Amino acid sequence: MTPNDGAGGGQPKKLPMSWFRQIIVWIIMYVIVVNKLFRGLVYLSLQWFTGWFAPRKPIKSFPTIKSDLIKLSGVHVAKLIRNREVTSTQVVSDYIDRIVEVNPHINAIVQTAFAKALDEAQRIDEAIEDGVLEKNPEYSSENKPYLGVPYTCKEIIFVMGLSATSGLTSRIGHVCKEDADVVKNMRKAGAICIGLTNTSELAMWWESHNPVYGYTCNPYDLRCIVGGSSGGEAAAVAAACSTIGVGSDIGGSIRMPAFFTGVFGHKPSPMLVSNTGQFPPATGGGLMFLSLGPICRYAADLEPLLKVMVKEDCPIDFNAPLNIDLSKVKVISVEDDGWSFFDGWSVFTSPVDRELKLAQRRVANYLESSCNAEVVKMEIPLLRYSLPIWMANMTNGGMPKFSQYISATLENQHISGYDLPPKNCFVELIRKLFGRSNHCLYTIIMGMLETIPMAKASLDQLLGMGNELKSLVHNLLDGDTVLLYPSHPMTAPRHNMPCYTGFNFAYTAIWNIIGVPVTQVPLGLDKNGLPLGVQIVGGVNKDRLTLAVARELEEAFGGWIDPSEKYKMYKYEPIRGLTSTPTIQVSTETIGSISSSSLGSKD
Repeated sequence: MTPNDGAGGGQPKKLPMSWFRQIIVWIIMYVIVVNKLFRGLVYLSLQWFTGWFAPRKPIKSFPTIKSDLIKLSGVHVAKLIRNREVTSTQVVSDYIDRIVEVNPHINAIVQTAFAKALDEAQRIDEAIEDGVLEKNPEYSSENKPYLGVPYTCKEIIFVMGLSATSGLTSRIGHVCKEDADVVKNMRKAGAICIGLTNTSELAMWWESHNPVYGYTCNPYDLRCIVGGSSGGEAAAVAAACSTIGVGSDIGGSIRMPAFFTGVFGHKPSPMLVSNTGQFPPATGGGLMFLSLGPICRYAADLEPLLKVMVKEDCPIDFNAPLNIDLSKVKVISVEDDGWSFFDGWSVFTSPVDRELKLAQRRVANYLESSCNAEVVKMEIPLLRYSLPIWMANMTNGGMPKFSQYISATLENQHISGYDLPPKNCFVELIRKLFGRSNHCLYTIIMGMLETIPMAKASLDQLLGMGNELKSLVHNLLDGDTVLLYPSHPMTAPRHNMPCYTGFNFAYTAIWNIIGVPVTQVPLGLDKNGLPLGVQIVGGVNKDRLTLAVARELEEAFGGWIDPSEKYKMYKYEPIRGLTSTPTIQVSTETIGSISSSSLGSKD
């Protein structure tokens, strides 16, 4: 056989493909194309179908923000209050007026504490007038960085005097007798709680609706979801009903809603923030996977708010000078989970939308060209197994069964979740079919699914894969390295669509298992006027690094966009001029051979 031919030489002749191989290749191509077309047609059909059951119809405009104070970050408002340029009462009153005007559209805030908030604001104003800022060190800006600033909180988190039903009709009438630890910290910081926000039933689904409070709607399109389970919190912040908020995250419950509503959300490193004081409570492995964290309109509030929320024994020194040179930061861009029809579990998730990939590339290009950061595009094949790895770890976490929490009532609220009698969800499904159940369909189905045992061999294999992925990611994120990853494979879907794309939460859930800090950053709007975004992943206890990158990206891409402005003037412009970067595929076998310099290769 002659390897070269022609004057140019050096190019091997391509051997003709056998007829059998040609048939196999064409079959594979046909399956891939038909699968994508089929999924697209099915998705469009379901969007149209679920539109008939949407709790809200589209509107032509969204209420504009009438107060300039509402347009400011929490730290800026606190500074104005300290300087006696505005009063806390004025700020709280403006937010109350905003909630009264906007909340009927989106149903984000489900309990209010207006009278109590106004009383607290008045006491703060009187103390300031009496010179407490000068006389009492306890009122310093270091100890009370949010003095007089209103905030909202997820309904499952205990706020004294308010309810924590978690969307269960059997817990209606519940009254919290004390604050959660994180709420105590907020009070110490001078913040004033003005209301609680909606969640999914038992905070275990990624659309925020339940039998107690109903649906929460997206301020950018009322037909769309806000995510879950901290969806009401993200919607309230996005709609300017609150400037800062408190959410919780065990599978993306902060980051998904923040992404769908175009705001900032941060899942802290494990155990930085106390999980004490919520229902369902964090127990067993859930203590490591669950994190309470901030949801904000402005990146300027992320670090100050996280500093307020963390425990006293926090290993991060927030008072140390922050000297992060982005030109020395290494950036790894992973554009999807390696979606494959034939390999892994990624077939159960949707392929990442093209606009989201382009937005992520634009971020990578900006960090490389404007900040001189080292950027590499990478694939991590183990991410295809994100969904079963998360499920295996939750199963192995030693937590009470979901069906046990479904049976919670006011009478047994003092009983441990482990001792609650599990509800028969198969019987509950029959009751649902006849309109006799007080639970959402997704709640019942999740209770049914947990009765299906996972074989020990499969469980052990998935736990091993999870540990392998965890080790790989921790090695990649050593030092000042961040990883870019989609916040979700698509922008905010219509109401009820998660029933058909239920496993898409894997894009956020896997990072709870890996145990690293993650910040969701808004990146403008797509062609339909819905928010785009990206996750910034950092190494363990490198929260300040991801937050610093978030601040830089807010400066570059504009951050939060007022929903009312979107309805009035937003014009979609395609993202152009993006450069491509070679992709490196990594595994535990190859990670050791990738040096820090090669991670930042610009070739």
